[in-house]
Amino acid sequence: MKEYISSDKEFMELTNSENKKYHLLIADKDKISIDNTIKVFKSEIYKFTEITKSKDLIATIKKEKPDLVILEVNLNEVDGIDVCTDLRSDVTFAKLPIIFVSNNADDFTQIAAFDAGADEFIPKTSRSKLIANRVKAVLRRYYQNEETPKEIKKFGNLEIDEEQVMIYKKGEALKLSKKEFQLVVLLTSRPGKVFKRSYILLKVWGDDIIVGDRNIDTHIKKLRKKLGKQHIETVRGVGYKFIP
Repeated sequence: MKEYISSDKEFMELTNSENKKYHLLIADKDKISIDNTIKVFKSEIYKFTEITKSKDLIATIKKEKPDLVILEVNLNEVDGIDVCTDLRSDVTFAKLPIIFVSNNADDFTQIAAFDAGADEFIPKTSRSKLIANRVKAVLRRYYQNEETPKEIKKFGNLEIDEEQVMIYKKGEALKLSKKEFQLVVLLTSRPGKVFKRSYILLKVWGDDIIVGDRNIDTHIKKLRKKLGKQHIETVRGVGYKFIP
């Protein structure tokens, strides 16, 4: 009998991590817009750093070391998506949660933001409660087990180091995109269990962006070449599972 993974309830119980006072850095082109974003968060668990001079944004992030960054796409001196790309190219910020809260929320812009490494994209027209809950969800996803270092998972000649965001094959580091890494982490979290395609889309790409099944197939094909085709099995009409 096959076991399918199709919901978070089946997957894991989330740990409550709301006791920490999280530091959010908000970058926008004007102070009024930043103030409006801060009003969304009525909880006292947050403290804020406000940035309108985006030319110095990356230097400020390095100095302030926030728990999460909220970006507008249209900043004063630079493009928010370019900032996200630059941050993700620095290993220091590989695990820094980055969320776009923007007026510019067409499909093309959202796709570009996710390709740059964004964790979430929320239109500013969204209800305040939705924005607050999405930010809380990203923080929970990143920091729920932060005090318990994750063990390096080993499957044959593969080693998966989630702490360092690295995967090794026969001791050699593999070059994987962020989505490829997230897909491997998801599949290897329950070896031998079948993850439904809809669940993979939700957990790796999120529910705010339209991504077709072909996108999953493309990533799986690339991963089979990098990891070894024997490690990822297709369950026709359902999804995929990882074979140790």
